Amino acid sequence: MLNNNSANPLISKKQEYLNMLYQILEMPNGNEKLERFTKLYTAYRKFCYQYGLATYDLELCDKTKTLFIIESRPIEYVIDNDKKQAALYHLKSVLENRKNGIPDGISMEEANLILSMIVQNARVGLSTGNKDFFEDSLQGSCGFSQAITTFPLLELGVPVTINNASSLPDCKSRHAFATCTLPIKDGNQIYEKQFLIDATYRQFFLAIGCNEGKFFEGDSRFKNQDGPKAGYYVCQTSKGISFATELLKKGYVELTEENARIYGSGFSMETICLSIPVEERERIASHSGKEYIDAINDKTLQEDLDYTREELMDWGCNVSLDNPIGRIKRVPAKDISVNNRGFV
Repeated sequence: MLNNNSANPLISKKQEYLNMLYQILEMPNGNEKLERFTKLYTAYRKFCYQYGLATYDLELCDKTKTLFIIESRPIEYVIDNDKKQAALYHLKSVLENRKNGIPDGISMEEANLILSMIVQNARVGLSTGNKDFFEDSLQGSCGFSQAITTFPLLELGVPVTINNASSLPDCKSRHAFATCTLPIKDGNQIYEKQFLIDATYRQFFLAIGCNEGKFFEGDSRFKNQDGPKAGYYVCQTSKGISFATELLKKGYVELTEENARIYGSGFSMETICLSIPVEERERIASHSGKEYIDAINDKTLQEDLDYTREELMDWGCNVSLDNPIGRIKRVPAKDISVNNRGFV
């Protein structure tokens, strides 16, 4: 038993690791800081694993809450009101025509503008409170983001899916996201294009959760049951990095089979840990993009949302794109604290 922390060499060594990690985290953010932190944190986790020591440290978590493994600063969209109104009017006309059996579609430029509105509207809501939206991981805000993303689309009559990662193959994570399908007209061709919308994806790219060391948990309550977060797996390939960079910055991407595979497999592979046989790991990693798209398209019920339209309105959120879309609120660094709106 480890009763005397000051005299126990293992506890002293653990604290030595932590002190070195704290020092690294005083460096300016950049590749050198990230590489040094990841290497030492992995060694720290392996040390704790070897001697059955718990790895959680509150100060370490606090110091790493803005350290990401990939550039993830969101775009702040500036929405031109005249173009916005024109795009919305055209979309409503197109949807009415289609309801009456008349084939019609909007341009890809208009689709991107409408999706930018949706994401910007969600980001304005997410930035309300005492957190710096551009630096925060947005951890725990996915349900709110999903709701404020979805209601404007439902009001327009755009087909949506209301999803949780727990419904994806072999996935245990609970992360809310959504998709929408827009009719696109390209010359004489009209086709349906589906988009994945996820304004809080960056929480899965924190450096403290995306490293090999996450496989090693010495605390007997969790031993061999933990593993890296989705971002660790997504960023193993150049295609994954490209996909993640686009989604993290824009807040939406086209839901192709390849994008669905990259996005979904990251969450599925979070279940991989040291106690899982190699054959099982390979099976979990083998799901196709079509499997993920099929799972996503099986979810369309509004009852799956964590918040109601009325709740969003009570909090002063914009649930209609016909209303003006604001700007993301800026919070001075010295005033950053826990979000006071109660979103979890």
